[in-house]
Amino acid sequence: MDETFIEEMPTSKQDDDRFLTRLWDWKDVTLMLILFGVIFIIGQVAAIFLAGMEFDLTTGEVSNTGDTFLILVYGLIGSFVAMVIPYFLVNLMRKRHSFVNLGFRPLLNGWGWTSVWLGIAAALIRMAIGAGLLQLFPSLVEGAEDLSEMFTFDLPWQMAVAGALATFIVPIYEEIFFRGILHNALGNRLGIWGTILISSALFGLFHIIPIQIITAFLLGLVLGWLYEKTNSLWAPILCHLVNNGLAMGLSMLSFWFGWGI
Repeated sequence: MDETFIEEMPTSKQDDDRFLTRLWDWKDVTLMLILFGVIFIIGQVAAIFLAGMEFDLTTGEVSNTGDTFLILVYGLIGSFVAMVIPYFLVNLMRKRHSFVNLGFRPLLNGWGWTSVWLGIAAALIRMAIGAGLLQLFPSLVEGAEDLSEMFTFDLPWQMAVAGALATFIVPIYEEIFFRGILHNALGNRLGIWGTILISSALFGLFHIIPIQIITAFLLGLVLGWLYEKTNSLWAPILCHLVNNGLAMGLSMLSFWFGWGI
């Protein structure tokens, strides 16, 4: 058996549960970020063209003639590929960690239910904070409306597909990237809370829309804490999934029934 692999394994089940395994050095992360950047740009440009939109090279403007539903679907697929492929490809080329070592280990001692309840609480708190921020800073409304329009379509099946993608696919690739790569690597240099704060800030900034930057940062704090406590990617993925599912479900009900949530 490979001696390197033996050294990477936890010395006991107790160690496996208590301490987060640091997987990556700066070379690994640099390579992953380069691959992410290249694949992400290619994926988003491809999404624009596949959805029927046109890009004017002289003005830099993108036409509004494309299918917005396809833009969302292809854009999410492109993001999935950009965030997941570097993670597994670099591991295959440089580290050869097992899936368990990568963080796909079972949740023990009730952490599954803890992740679910934290996901519910996080969604409700984020929505409450978001509503409060909109009242205090009306200028944020435009960004919130843009976010809502991204997942709003005329056909119910399109809304259902968009909601399913946001609920089940987005949490997987975002947690692999932000917790599995960035949080994990930052832990080599920073303390636990420094790591959680920085990775959460990057997670928030990735969402671009101002009100989502704030609420995603708050969610990131919970996700980072779960990752540290469980040494498992399943905990933040499950929490993130429940959070997105509840938020998307309430948004769709509000849209269909005019509840004004």
